[in-house]
Amino acid sequence: MTELDDEPTEQRGVRSVIRALNLLSAAARGSRTLTELAGAAGVSLSTASRLLATLRMADFLEQDKDGQFVPGPELTALLYASDQWSGIRKLAGEAVSNLRDELDETVAFFVRSGHDRVCIESAESGRLVRRVCHPGERGPVYLGAAGKALIAFSNAEHGYLGLPPGTDEFKTESGAVRTLADLRAECAVIRERGMAYSGRESTEESWAVAAPVSRGDLLLGVLAVVVPMTRSDELYIAKVQAALRQAAAAASR
Repeated sequence: MTELDDEPTEQRGVRSVIRALNLLSAAARGSRTLTELAGAAGVSLSTASRLLATLRMADFLEQDKDGQFVPGPELTALLYASDQWSGIRKLAGEAVSNLRDELDETVAFFVRSGHDRVCIESAESGRLVRRVCHPGERGPVYLGAAGKALIAFSNAEHGYLGLPPGTDEFKTESGAVRTLADLRAECAVIRERGMAYSGRESTEESWAVAAPVSRGDLLLGVLAVVVPMTRSDELYIAKVQAALRQAAAAASR
């Protein structure tokens, strides 16, 4: 008897669809083994194996020469058709990889989606202690260096700060209370400096810097470096900021 046999048929079908979608979501973030996909989707190995076999038959997944599951033609077509940022992914991917290789810190490329900042590409640090930022990660646009850089360098910044209507203040992850006036003033400083900084704001354990990547007057997104608080002395922050400034300028050419 499987873990689904004691459920009503309709409920069993819904649960299977949800689990299959979770497996697809995990596979879309990069090559994964059966064990890794099962863990990411929160299902047993036997359930994952059964669902993955079905997804392979339908061409939503394939296995590469190492046996890892990768997006198949059907999933690739679906992702491309629904990806409004497909035109900048190559640029974003190269920018994050190059800067990660230079600093060995996690680097991410963020865009704005409604009231959120969304990571569309990232390259993870190889250090034992690191901040992880996967593609698809999102958070309020008014929190963190990436979000505030997106606000500050957007032509639509005024009146579009991402806060719910009627909200005059908000809290960071560290519990600090910020006001709408604080956010507007900080965005003015960010525009003047050409980049944003945040510490213990979107996450309690990290700091980040972010700079805009543009084509002419069009803001494509922001390049961000996210670093654990264990590496946060002033000289190191200055080094990261200098490297980021050069990388964002290079990506904007």
